[in-house]
Amino acid sequence: MTTSPMAALPAAAIVCLAGAALASAQKADSLLVEAESFRDPGGWVVDQQFIDAMGSPYLLAHGLGKPCANATTAATLPAAGRYRVWVRTKDWIAEPNWAPGQFKLVINGKALAETFGTKGDGAWIWQDGGDVQMENREASLELQDLTGFEGRCDAIFFTTDANARPPTKADAEMAQWRRSMLGLEATPTTAGEFDVVVGGGGIAGCSAAITAARLGARVALVEDRPVLGGNNSPEIRVHTGGWGIPGKLVAPEVSGDFGHRASDSKWWDPAASPVEAAERKRRQAVEGEKNIRLFLGWRVYSAAKTGGRIVSVDARDIRTGREQRIAGWSFIDCTGDGWVGYYAGADFRHGQEGRDETHEPLAPEKPVKMTLGTSLLWYAAAGAKPAEFPDVPWATAVSKNLAATSGDWQWEYGHYRDTIWEAEEIRDHLFRAAYGAFATTKRKDPVKYANYEIQHLSYIAGKRESRRLMGPYVMAQTDCTGEVTKPDKVAIGGNPFDLHVPTREHDFLIRVDPRVSLKERTTFDIPLRCLYSRNVANLLMAGRCISATRIAHSCLRLQNTGGQTGVAAGAAAYLCKKHGATPDGIYRDHLAELQDIVFDRGQYKGALAAKADK
Repeated sequence: MTTSPMAALPAAAIVCLAGAALASAQKADSLLVEAESFRDPGGWVVDQQFIDAMGSPYLLAHGLGKPCANATTAATLPAAGRYRVWVRTKDWIAEPNWAPGQFKLVINGKALAETFGTKGDGAWIWQDGGDVQMENREASLELQDLTGFEGRCDAIFFTTDANARPPTKADAEMAQWRRSMLGLEATPTTAGEFDVVVGGGGIAGCSAAITAARLGARVALVEDRPVLGGNNSPEIRVHTGGWGIPGKLVAPEVSGDFGHRASDSKWWDPAASPVEAAERKRRQAVEGEKNIRLFLGWRVYSAAKTGGRIVSVDARDIRTGREQRIAGWSFIDCTGDGWVGYYAGADFRHGQEGRDETHEPLAPEKPVKMTLGTSLLWYAAAGAKPAEFPDVPWATAVSKNLAATSGDWQWEYGHYRDTIWEAEEIRDHLFRAAYGAFATTKRKDPVKYANYEIQHLSYIAGKRESRRLMGPYVMAQTDCTGEVTKPDKVAIGGNPFDLHVPTREHDFLIRVDPRVSLKERTTFDIPLRCLYSRNVANLLMAGRCISATRIAHSCLRLQNTGGQTGVAAGAAAYLCKKHGATPDGIYRDHLAELQDIVFDRGQYKGALAAKADK
């Protein structure tokens, strides 16, 4: 058996352990409180996007420039007494004189003297909160946001040992320390065994899960946010685009192809937005399938293998910390970042291949560490009364002289940074761009924009590119021109090469690569061999982490195209269980049956559509 080295990531729970072993003391009364488990988060939000880099979900004060309502909870200490208090947080700007994410910790109605989110070099740290005298065991805790600008709290640690220091680095040592402090069981509880386990609930993941379920497979769908849809969800709000699913077998229920942009007022209005309507329809479709068990708000954090096959994945509730082990016959990675494949040791690529390897005219001569960037969509509008917005020099340092009241897909950053391990810094740079551009708008024309305030700004990052899991076939530029016929075609692409480069003046804005034209659209075949791993026997993939070069990926990454690959992967996973085969076995021995399902013909004609009607 093998597991991911990150298998012991921290849990969100409040547990009191007297006598916990610490580095500098044999025994001490200690308590670890995970912020994401607060009983009432108030105006704070749970952010789980960066667990693998920083170690935990955390609470984010996403107030759009207005201090958030306090997050509150209750805790029981091991005993009354004097405690040293440590708070894991970060000064996310880490530049002199600027600390926009400030907050206070209030204990039993009294704020500690220390202001948090003001120290460090931009990394997550345990900030010393000083000593507090606890007259009894019961304590009320509050996080008091001071700015409305992205303060963040991971955890609070109480200890009677004045010399104790919590582990600082988000590694195996910190993970094990957290597990010990939180009293977690060594083995997650068993969630059951499924025919198909799908990681990721975006368009691709929902399409894969519904397809497999309607064919008769028992499916587990694991999504680490409280909503489905991925980049198309109400949290991110990117319109789908891309080539539609053949036969419209799943797309009408799953795809939110609303076509709106941030300049359209309907885009952000919860009462009228097609984004919310698409989410409701998608959720109803998934929850209406009796063969799907939905793990919403659960994050896969490890995978176990035997003999080159995944046998199970472990998942954790991002708020409560509850852990479950989900066993399966086949696994489909629709996480976008390829996390299931990563935990399972699947071959992957990240970045731009060189022309000397791929022979692609659009590729650079040599490999470069470049990807498509990340976006945060945002929108500001006039309210009924004047609205103040503070000076934000820490933000205008990024936005410079740009004035704007909205940001669409072209607000993109991170091309030359690591979209996996520097994802939080990429997202934060976009925060600064949006806040700065809006502040400049208010300053340049205070009369016209007096009533304007930010209505929506995503804090969940909309990624375009990260890991690409490698299959027996790697699609390249020539595969996306319509000139190459694939005998194992299971999906159809139709998007042009959509390559972005940052502008010179503002690194968070992009332009289309001048070497390509978005008007040149040619349909092309997507083969099954791009939808399963070349070195993990029972791993399939769909969406933006399928097997392709970066150039080909720019044609394949659109969400409706990802939905198509989800249908194909879900159907292939069903056939794997039916025939006791691997995906490669389906390619070799059952390809015609798979193509009948995907293209709605033969014995399977109308089968999935009939299930949808019911």
